[in-house]
Amino acid sequence: MLSNEAKEAIKIAKSIKTQQSDKLTSDQVCFLRNDANQNNSVSIPDDIKMDEIDENAKGELYHLRNGIDQTVLLFIHGGAYMTGTVKSRRKLCFSLLRRLNCDGFSVDYRQWPEAKHPAAQEDVMAAYQYLAERYERVLVFGESAGATLALTLTLELKSEGRKLPAKIAVFSPVITQVNTMPSEFLMQERDPMLLGAGDPVPYFDEPYKNDPLISPIFGDFTDFPPLMINCGSEEVKYDDSKVLNYLCQKAGVDVTWTVWQDLFHVFVLFDMPETSQALNKIAEFLK
Repeated sequence: MLSNEAKEAIKIAKSIKTQQSDKLTSDQVCFLRNDANQNNSVSIPDDIKMDEIDENAKGELYHLRNGIDQTVLLFIHGGAYMTGTVKSRRKLCFSLLRRLNCDGFSVDYRQWPEAKHPAAQEDVMAAYQYLAERYERVLVFGESAGATLALTLTLELKSEGRKLPAKIAVFSPVITQVNTMPSEFLMQERDPMLLGAGDPVPYFDEPYKNDPLISPIFGDFTDFPPLMINCGSEEVKYDDSKVLNYLCQKAGVDVTWTVWQDLFHVFVLFDMPETSQALNKIAEFLK
């Protein structure tokens, strides 16, 4: 049974969904980012020291007081390669870091309309390189488009024969930019957060290309690191998780797939008991 907080979150998500448009203008995207930073950001708490990194890698590096040495979490926010921000995801990132008791880096990658693919891929790769040079063990967490980037980052590293993340956890991943999975249609009325079966996001010039760095469904997952997949049962993106789990099982990956009943796309962005339960499981896996 859903908590009262989850039921309230569903009401809020429905109000967000009614405001969605298949095609956002550049001005609308900038407004939504600024609004997210103003209304969803949190200040840096006393037990965390933050360094703003603006070198080859760009983002916020969080040092957890008395945290585990040589372990770091690469945190990749979502937002359809448009509306997500580092600041608006701080609370989620901090919640994971406290459970993991390690440092974290939230990567500020380029998005549309300022940039297009492969800009985000390059920025996430630069962030991973930055961390791999400074920490022995890099964990990766991504949600929605950030989950896609967690997968494409690892696929690219693997194709180049480079050291891979120790473990990866993805939440509500998107594995194809062509929105034709059955759940895109079947969950239209059930997902309170997202519209289904819409046009591809404008960040990609070639969304229909069979490129694993655009749509991980075309990737080779052989020798992939241990992977945890999380999604809600009501998501229009549900089948993305289902197919990703199948592809990983087929490739012999140590994969765990958790479906959260009656919940929706990236519900961990909301304060509710189900979020705490999910983050506890993710932290247990990543440890």
